[in-house]
Amino acid sequence: MSQTIQFNKIATSLGTRDLGAKIRLSIQEKIEVNDKVFLDFQDVEVITNSFANECFGKLREAISTETFRNKVAFINTNDFIQRVIISAL
Repeated sequence: MSQTIQFNKIATSLGTRDLGAKIRLSIQEKIEVNDKVFLDFQDVEVITNSFANECFGKLREAISTETFRNKVAFINTNDFIQRVIISAL
């Protein structure tokens, strides 16, 4: 079973550490009960380094590398968002 988190339903600009922490906890819960969690950035214009570090960097620290690689997929990222996520990981 898989689940998709549509970030555009949260906001088209993702910026705060608080929001990143809240979403990270939601992603962790979904990872525990799903085979794959898709993080969909369709129509999201920008994310900040603070948001990405709090959400994705700390997620990466919280779960094993194998789990992260096998269960988390980033989709519909623009070039800017892709660079910010890579730097957070």
